[in-house]
Amino acid sequence: MKNMDVNTQILWQQRFERYMKESMGYWQYAARSNFLGFMLFLVIISSYYYAKILQRLPTNYPYIWIVLLLLVPLLSSSPIRTLLRHADRMFLLRIEHRMGTYFRNAFIYSFALQAFWTLIAWVVLWPLYHHCAGNAVQPIWLMLGFLILMKAANLLGSWQESRFADHRVRMASITFRWLGTLVVVYLQFQSNLLWASGTALILILIWLSAAYFASKFLIGWDYLIAKEKQQQARLYAFFNWFVDVPQLGTRITRRRWISGITRWVPFKQDATYMYIYTKTLLRTELFTIVLRITLIGMLAIFVSSSELARGVIFFVVILISIVQLTSLARAHRYTFWLEMYPLNRNLRAGALAFLVWCVLLAQTCVLAIPLLIRSSLSYALVPLLSVAMISFICGIVLRRKFHAADSLQT
Repeated sequence: MKNMDVNTQILWQQRFERYMKESMGYWQYAARSNFLGFMLFLVIISSYYYAKILQRLPTNYPYIWIVLLLLVPLLSSSPIRTLLRHADRMFLLRIEHRMGTYFRNAFIYSFALQAFWTLIAWVVLWPLYHHCAGNAVQPIWLMLGFLILMKAANLLGSWQESRFADHRVRMASITFRWLGTLVVVYLQFQSNLLWASGTALILILIWLSAAYFASKFLIGWDYLIAKEKQQQARLYAFFNWFVDVPQLGTRITRRRWISGITRWVPFKQDATYMYIYTKTLLRTELFTIVLRITLIGMLAIFVSSSELARGVIFFVVILISIVQLTSLARAHRYTFWLEMYPLNRNLRAGALAFLVWCVLLAQTCVLAIPLLIRSSLSYALVPLLSVAMISFICGIVLRRKFHAADSLQT
């Protein structure tokens, strides 16, 4: 293949169109499952309770912690969707000096998508900020414009980090960006845009000075391909809630600090499925997803000023976790060696349902800690109702669902 035969603009367009076609196909399955309707209902309910909470919220409420929790990860985490493939490391390496158009389009797409989510976050935060700042409130469009510029700066920094040859330098740069973003966002909301802009300019100059001496590739192929694979896997994991995704790979992490919990599973044939799916849960991305949901739920319950809102958050976290954990049933649907052993397949549904119940029970106990600390004694009924709810869902609904899925596969 000659260099002149490759048009990087057309290459990007072809890959982007193929990517959008595949994504829209999976979004159709999501729409058929009423997921979009559920999200719309959740937005309406959340907006109602948000407005009710703001009416009773004191103006001296420490809103800055909510702002930092939402905006800092959103602005600092700035992956660039390049749509690269493993073969590109070989076939496109020869023309990497002419790949500017390709990566420019990738940057524009990533910036547009992430700027949209920044806008959504700002729309959510503005009523809280306006309520608490009072007369000191700053112009809404200037605040939003500054956030968009911060997102662009983080994306440019993320692109340069992909070129760093040393992993330690890259991690130092990522840490610096996160801390810098935290400081700038804090100054933007607690001081004014002038101080935030000056601090951001100084931090950018410091970063540029340090990055100038770092060893860099023209294009960090290996890093970009690995990040693209990771981002696509997350998207496939989301679509896997609604339909089987054949392209979905499984990333295994040992997690020694908790994997020993499987020692409590009895060493007998009837407990084989329990052991397998417990190991699967602890070593895959699903565990970190449930863990993040739980931590975010704990923080949301703790900072909420309304007892009713805490109870609603409690059950929303449990329901979201149930939806996530049901994907565990599809973890070994293509594992052929399970069919080679004399296992009683009728035990699979019960083992899965019991494992999901155990995880939800542990989550209920953890969420009950901030709930009982901040709420009156009468709200001790919330964890008890949660236990009753998950017992019904796992013992009847999920068990029947898993049994029906096994019947279709046999």
